[in-house]
Parts: sequence; structure tokens; C-alpha cells
Amino acid sequence: MHIDLTPDKQQRVPSSEEELTISQVAHLTGINAKAIRYYESIGLLPSPLRGANSYRRYSMADVNRLILLRRIRYLGVPLTEAKSLLIGATDARCADVQQELLQLVNTRLVILDQEIAELQHLRDEMQVYQRKLANCHPDEREPFRTCVDLSCIAVSEESN
Repeated sequence: MHIDLTPDKQQRVPSSEEELTISQVAHLTGINAKAIRYYESIGLLPSPLRGANSYRRYSMADVNRLILLRRIRYLGVPLTEAKSLLIGATDARCADVQQELLQLVNTRLVILDQEIAELQHLRDEMQVYQRKLANCHPDEREPFRTCVDLSCIAVSEESN
């Protein structure tokens, strides 16, 4: 699955000084307004300034942080691990953000490799169990409720 995280080439990119509404930010980032408010409530996005009408007013720094947040979520990096990057991103240099994101991705790759190895091990065990189950022939006349020999179902660990 591919998610395009780049702004639409046809849309106008707001200037860095321009204030944006939550719906404009949602459109630019692909993150809905409810999620944006949630990210504010948990401290991943600073509380925005409010206009004279009390509406939230966002900056391009907020848009950039949300685009970064969307990428981090897409990569499966836990938000708790990315929080410092997200909070510090506004005042950081692009190169620093890129390097910290690279570290998060490298850590995520190590974790994914471990999970894949564990899943492969589980699959191998499952395949052995499948073969043992297929080759086991219990007494077909005996009802399960009175079955004494469950060796076909509960294959012992030692026999692996």
C-alpha cells in the first residue's frame, strides 16, 4: 500500500506566515480535524493561536509537524518514541529532523526483523504440528467427551 504524503502538486502552498484553519490543515496533511484536535490534547501538537472568532489558527510549522507525524504513524513507530522529535521539530533544522527520523526508522527495522523472526519460528512450529496432526489417527468410534488419548490433539512439546 502506498500513501502519498506529499502535497498535491496543483494546490497552492501557503506561505510560512499565513494562518490556516483546521480544515485547511486537514486538507493539506490528510489528517482529519478530530485527529488534529486529539494530537493537540496529548501534546504532540502545540495548542494553536486563536483568531478573533476563537477559531484555531495554524501555521506551516504545524502542517509540517503533522506531515511528519503521519509518516511516523505510517511506519508504525510508537508515538511515545517519536514525541521528542515531534515536539522539537519546529525549531530544529530539516537535516536534524531527518537524522532523528532515520534513527527511529533504524530502530523500527530492528524490531520488525525480530518480529518477523519470531513469526517465522511460530510458523515453523505450526507446520510441524500440522504434519503431526495429519499423521495421527485416533479411534474414529470414540466420542470426544470420553476420549482418553489426546495425543493427536495435544502433541507433546518434547516430541518436536
